[in-house]
Amino acid sequence: MKIRFFAKSLKKMKRQSAVILLILSIGLVYFLFDSRGLIQRIRLASDKASLEKKIEELQKENASMREEIRKLQTSDQEIERIAREKYFMHRNGEKIIKVEPK
Repeated sequence: MKIRFFAKSLKKMKRQSAVILLILSIGLVYFLFDSRGLIQRIRLASDKASLEKKIEELQKENASMREEIRKLQTSDQEIERIAREKYFMHRNGEKIIKVEPK
């Protein structure tokens, strides 16, 4: 009798362990792979960091452009420099010599 009781309780424990293991497995899969899961959160954190870095770079570029605009609004020499560099403009009597890198 004791052996049968022990065998039945062992089978019952195995079933309970299997059910618990199954539930834990499903919970773990849900925790990791759901749309609000751990993997998605890690991916979103990485995206957030890269976007913050891009924002910082764009803010620096914006500040640089604002400074250039300010210089162009206040200085005729700056306008002349850009006209010479970008558009190859020159004063009367000046010659433009292009030097190409080797």
